[in-house]
Amino acid sequence: MIELTTKIHDKFTIEFKVGFNTSAAIKPMKYSDFVMNTWIFVPNSLDINAAKYSKDDFYRDLKSVVRLITPSYSLHELANDEQLLPNQSLVSSFNEILGEPDETQDLFHSIKMYCAIAKSAFRDECTAVSQQPDATERRKSCLQFLEDSSKIVNRFRSLLSKLNSEKVGERTKQVFAYGDEFLSNVLEKYTYRLRDAIRLDHPEDYPELEADFKEVLLAEHTYREQQGYLSVKADDIHGNEDFVFRASLLKKFSESDLYLNATKRKNTFLVEQILYSLAAGAAMVVATLSSFFFQQRYGNFTLPFLIALVISYMFKDRLKDWLRLIFARRVSNKVFDTRTDFRIKGRYIGWSKDSVDFVDSDTILPEVMELRNRNPLFAEVSGKDEKVLLFRKKVQLWPHELAKASPFPMKGINDILRYNITEYTRKMDNPSFPLSGTWEDDQYKPIEGKKIYRLTFVMQCVYEGKTEYKRVVVRCDRNGIVDVK
Repeated sequence: MIELTTKIHDKFTIEFKVGFNTSAAIKPMKYSDFVMNTWIFVPNSLDINAAKYSKDDFYRDLKSVVRLITPSYSLHELANDEQLLPNQSLVSSFNEILGEPDETQDLFHSIKMYCAIAKSAFRDECTAVSQQPDATERRKSCLQFLEDSSKIVNRFRSLLSKLNSEKVGERTKQVFAYGDEFLSNVLEKYTYRLRDAIRLDHPEDYPELEADFKEVLLAEHTYREQQGYLSVKADDIHGNEDFVFRASLLKKFSESDLYLNATKRKNTFLVEQILYSLAAGAAMVVATLSSFFFQQRYGNFTLPFLIALVISYMFKDRLKDWLRLIFARRVSNKVFDTRTDFRIKGRYIGWSKDSVDFVDSDTILPEVMELRNRNPLFAEVSGKDEKVLLFRKKVQLWPHELAKASPFPMKGINDILRYNITEYTRKMDNPSFPLSGTWEDDQYKPIEGKKIYRLTFVMQCVYEGKTEYKRVVVRCDRNGIVDVK
């Protein structure tokens, strides 16, 4: 199963979170293969083509971060089910370290996984509650969110409070403190996010819930001050840069056991060398035959033979480069540019291969062109000139090796792709321009028009013989991304 979510990462970057999920397999297999092909339709006016936008340019603009899919638990069950694996693992690992203070790896793993799982549960529940259509259920869910949030952080802090009376190392206390501060950041972030969503989108609910939100947030703020944690300050002249930096470090630390050791290398080296050798050999054959012909015609050590030899050498050199270019184009759509091997704790769990090329519209699948949905006028004017990039990705995962990587259920990997479109904006027109005007109340009022460009991404996802298509339209102008649909 391939799961895809899209969002705006920053002003010029679109983020695709691609989940390659092995748990959805109908029957257990040694390998799980995934294929994702992405066609990027680019307006011809942006002047993006193979001559000006190379493979190296594309991979420069594309950033890939690969991590394990966080095990999924609901916020309510994480708060109330003591026998749930994250809760049980945290408590049992803590009890074990009291008997053997030097055995810390399992405890550190349990702390990090508890924090990462809790963060995902907070995020998912915050989204679900804010999108709840029924007003009564929404208010009830908000109160449940606040109650469950407190239970989750209090369970962790109940263990933290025991460290002072036990003979454990400073490193263990420090890791617990990192986890506590991270959970505090998460609680504040998603509680404020839910509060703002209710206040802005459902103002009729907010007066009834305001006191509950305020109680939880003020209590957490007081706790942070007692522990000496950095907090967001409204009057910070540096824009709370210290808090942002530390929060980023805490996030990376808490989720570090989910990130894979990804080793990337060029995948076409051997193929390139073989093709280049064939090109050189073919050019040498032509040059040698030419030499034999002119030698027999003019003899050795003659001026015509010398001239013919120099010309044949010049022709051989150009022929070799020409054949190399032809061979490279012929096989570029059949081989992958790069290969990335995935490992976790030294255990090999799979690989990923990537490739990108410009393709002709005539070679694109009918299903893809249907989703591209060109309007008739566009097709008449510039449809044939539209440039199309094809980004191919193939992933193979080993579910059995993945299961051995952690005692927690690992369903697969998330490949977080961030694609920067700055190169596309270089030749865009001004984002606004005078359009026309209107006369209102006997006064002329000028009107400005907006110049918007559309980048269309059509994805083909193939897994276990099933094929799905997804379409994403990125609306942008010279100032960056406007929105994503």
